[in-house]
Amino acid sequence: MLAMVLNHPGDANVFDPEDRPIPKATATKSVLKIMAFGINHAELITRAGGSPDVHLPRVIGIEAVGVIYETSANSGLQSNQKVMTLMGGFGRAFDGSYEAYALVPNDQLYPVESDLSWEALATIPESFYTAYGSLCKLHLNQGDQLLIRGGSSSVGLAALLMAKTLGLQVTVTTRDKTKVTKLRQFGADHVLIDQGELATRTQFAGVIELVGVTTLLDSMRHVKPNGYVVVTGGLGGQWVLPNFSPFSIQGYLTNFQSTHVNAGLFQAMLALVAKHHLSLPIIQQFDLAHVGAAHAALEKPHDLGKIIVIANTN
Repeated sequence: MLAMVLNHPGDANVFDPEDRPIPKATATKSVLKIMAFGINHAELITRAGGSPDVHLPRVIGIEAVGVIYETSANSGLQSNQKVMTLMGGFGRAFDGSYEAYALVPNDQLYPVESDLSWEALATIPESFYTAYGSLCKLHLNQGDQLLIRGGSSSVGLAALLMAKTLGLQVTVTTRDKTKVTKLRQFGADHVLIDQGELATRTQFAGVIELVGVTTLLDSMRHVKPNGYVVVTGGLGGQWVLPNFSPFSIQGYLTNFQSTHVNAGLFQAMLALVAKHHLSLPIIQQFDLAHVGAAHAALEKPHDLGKIIVIANTN
């Protein structure tokens, strides 16, 4: 089978193709035949050497959709069953999605019933789970005002789509004026151009902060006294807020990470996605051998949605 291996940090051309044997199932792990996966901003950081907890060489890639190729008798899974997997060390502590077949712990394989194409299904796991977990942290009610800081990212767009199904009034931010019209077409009630400080007097019941600490203080200025801000992303490329005082917090400050997946929360997300037939637009798609080109595409200005890689075609 083909595996695209990260042996050392580098640019988008750094991945080395290797022909490896298909792994064998164990009592606690099953073999996933990977059909497709999305490319994530976190993987670009890992490829460039920004993830010190990822020890190389490694097959990276933090999410995948596919079918069970081989499993043990007591796994609770069945051959050819359609599943998703994400995080939990996938592509970081052990080999991830940039390969045709992966050995995955049984409890990290989540059955899914869907008529979506593999490409469309691959837009869902990480983006929608992260967005849904963030929304749940905000304790919002129908009609509440939500601000999504970083609304043109894949997680931001997933949050927008789900928030509208929940009856929320949604304002999103983007730095790119060319994306305003499309964000409105996807359901945004208001779109703000983000230049570091938002030009609005609206006080929001909840804020999803995807840009990170570079805009966090400004985001907190726009939340109601009893509102919530959830820090979920670091698109701004900064991870620590110098000289931060907890007394600057207005409302409630929390965070959400998809690092350890809550199976119940994940299934609740899948139910909402299925009920409303949600998925992200596919910007571009590549085959596994050209995963480096997929990285390069994500690093350039791009449209709203997700870049997808096809690992197997049948």
